[in-house]
Amino acid sequence: MTPHETMAPAAAGAPPLYETRALEVALGGQRVLGPLDLRVEHGTFLGIAGPNGSGKTTLLRALTGGVKPTGGEILLEGRPVAHYPAIELARHVAVVPQRFTLDFSFTVEEMVAMGRYARGGSAADTEAVTSALEATGMTPLAGRLVTELSGGERQRALIAQALAQETPTLLLDEPLNNLDLNHQLEIMQLLGRLHGEGKTVVVVLHDLNMAAQYCDDLLLLDQGRSAERGSPSDILDPKTILEVFKVRVAVHRQGSRPYLTPLWSRTPECLPPAGDKHVHVVAGGGAASPLLEELVLRGFAPTVGIVSVFDSDYTTAQRYELEVVSSPPFEPFPREAIDEFDGLAHSADIIVVAPVFFGKGNLAPLHTALQAAQDGKRVVVFTEPPIEERDLCDGEAVALVERLLSAGALEARDTADAVTKIQAASA
Repeated sequence: MTPHETMAPAAAGAPPLYETRALEVALGGQRVLGPLDLRVEHGTFLGIAGPNGSGKTTLLRALTGGVKPTGGEILLEGRPVAHYPAIELARHVAVVPQRFTLDFSFTVEEMVAMGRYARGGSAADTEAVTSALEATGMTPLAGRLVTELSGGERQRALIAQALAQETPTLLLDEPLNNLDLNHQLEIMQLLGRLHGEGKTVVVVLHDLNMAAQYCDDLLLLDQGRSAERGSPSDILDPKTILEVFKVRVAVHRQGSRPYLTPLWSRTPECLPPAGDKHVHVVAGGGAASPLLEELVLRGFAPTVGIVSVFDSDYTTAQRYELEVVSSPPFEPFPREAIDEFDGLAHSADIIVVAPVFFGKGNLAPLHTALQAAQDGKRVVVFTEPPIEERDLCDGEAVALVERLLSAGALEARDTADAVTKIQAASA
């Protein structure tokens, strides 16, 4: 694991806070977690994320002894978790569960004070409870019965109870559930502050943007196994998100932290009807980037090319993890790139010719598109700006486009018009 600046330095030779070795957990005879090798160092702010059913809650329960492993082992500071008496474990780790039934007529303050049970009663109890209530914004509700709290208020009361334990480690299972945005931010800022004061924080989160902004280390689980582990900047990329969550995203930067914009899901129940059509876009010179973005937004995963590796169309294709045929810059397209392009064009259901400037070195895709149109394949050709303004090869590109239109290719005036025609052809 890559160390992060905010991690507290561990003594030389000291064991990690948590370590799992070939951990496996089965529920109802079915393995739901593992095998999993995991190290959590002292001072980590670790976020655990993954699709529903990926094993996040099971992992957290295993770390606290709430569920017994069916294979492997879990060590807390070098000692098996199973060897810790409950009261001793409660002095090491405080837990905020995902679900907790509050059906007793205790006040919020009384409930938070229950977090002090592992301390055996001391003069510090009142101060710890007061501090926990203040930190979570629950002081005004201290005298209210927990049965009268809203879902978000109950969540904050649970977090306050965990804080009152005054443990060096906090484990939280989806603590933002039922909270409005304001209180979500308050809780994450609180966790960030506690981490800065030296606590180890391990939190299960569904919101990847929230995890990216506050966690220094992320573990992505998929089908009970580790899919990726590292800093948010290292692992939150479009390819990984697509593989793990089946969602295509754009990744942006907010300072050094990434944030994600979801574009579409490729799961069968969410994918737009046209998403299974193969569209190939003849690109170059940045002419295709607006079209690529619109197609991705509508559920297509177009292939692209041929483009130079320095081309902004190449950059756009890479950002959305699209398959792209590339070639060296400032040279005519090499034969191998043309062959690769021809293969994609042959397999495509629809070919789109973006408003590219054509010279002698990049005419090959036009010839291929013409042959495809003559063979009855659907081809869409941008005619604005006029091809006469984009022909740098003495009228050869103009002649090819005219032949394309005569062969039945559809004209597109702009990106919106092209998208409409592509969607109609995909129906």
